[in-house]
Amino acid sequence: MKREEAFWHFTNEIYEPLKHQMLFALEAHFQNHKCSLAKTFRNSLEQVLGKVMLMQQEGTKQSLGYISYSMLRTELANGRATYLVEALDKRWLMDLHSCRDTYNADWAFRYLDEWETELSKHAKKYGGRIGLDDIQRMKLRAAIHIHQYIIALARFSITEAWLDEIQFAHEIQLEDVFELRVGEYWDQSEVVFKRDVRAKDSSVMKDWLEEKKPYDYIHEVFRGIDGSQGNYKGIRLQYADLNESSFINSVFTKGNLIGSRWNKACLIEADFSGCLIQEARFEKANLRGASFRDAVAVPGIYQSERWERPGFQPVSFAGADLTGATFQDAYLQDADFTGAILQGADFIGAAIEGACFKGAVLDGTRFSLGMHPVAQDLTSFG
Repeated sequence: MKREEAFWHFTNEIYEPLKHQMLFALEAHFQNHKCSLAKTFRNSLEQVLGKVMLMQQEGTKQSLGYISYSMLRTELANGRATYLVEALDKRWLMDLHSCRDTYNADWAFRYLDEWETELSKHAKKYGGRIGLDDIQRMKLRAAIHIHQYIIALARFSITEAWLDEIQFAHEIQLEDVFELRVGEYWDQSEVVFKRDVRAKDSSVMKDWLEEKKPYDYIHEVFRGIDGSQGNYKGIRLQYADLNESSFINSVFTKGNLIGSRWNKACLIEADFSGCLIQEARFEKANLRGASFRDAVAVPGIYQSERWERPGFQPVSFAGADLTGATFQDAYLQDADFTGAILQGADFIGAAIEGACFKGAVLDGTRFSLGMHPVAQDLTSFG
């Protein structure tokens, strides 16, 4: 067998199957331990903010514009899962007084190390055609998949309420626009949390959103604006912050709203039909008469055999007013309706396996035959 043939066979028969097996094992670990992992991640962030506080008190650090977590491939090559944590002012990488710390991501990258060991064992069967350098390159190439879990953890860990509490406790000065980013050192990075307290003109924001640009609104902050009566059909608002906003009688049909936040928003008779709402949060929102017909909020990983990305978290409607809302034929597995008002809501044809209705008001709520959550702790039944 020539090297090219051996490499092709190894990649398809060994590398790929073992890679997906590794990533599914990491997925299970992440989902089962995400709360404790989030606590450790917040501790690392609080640690660097403590250093920022001292620097700002000494006058050597301006208001904070960014905190970045950077994967270091040289560290990975040497067997260390170390992320560089940097606190930077609004000049970002040009900040001459950066504040640095580290974050240990061994909980995730140990799966990569174990996978490398397993690959090396199989490589011996190829008569030297697959060398240790090949395995090392495969490891570094697969590291980007493990890195996705650091991004997912950062996004899961940080909330505005937590940041406000820490900022107040440490008296940290932040820029009006502050971002937490996760990426590779001096390379691309992804926003996982954004805070923007600048005043916004609702009419300008509404006009901009109605342009429905493909990538401009992802991770953006539209908190507190009034975009009512708007046509946002097909819009992409992944991980955007729309908390405390007003979008009464607006149309979002077929939109990508994955990870978007609508807590305490006024969304009366808004139309979210056919939207992707995995990881979205509508907690304490006013959704009276809103439609989520055919909406998709399937948590976890879609495919059981092929890994593509970390699994989604369940959608949350905890504490929301969903009086008269429509969820016909929606996919809402594991959705959180804790304490929600669902009087007269329609779940006919909806998939609600694993959904939590604890403390929900369900007077007149309609469910498909056999799907009424009678085993839950409910305040009332339809």
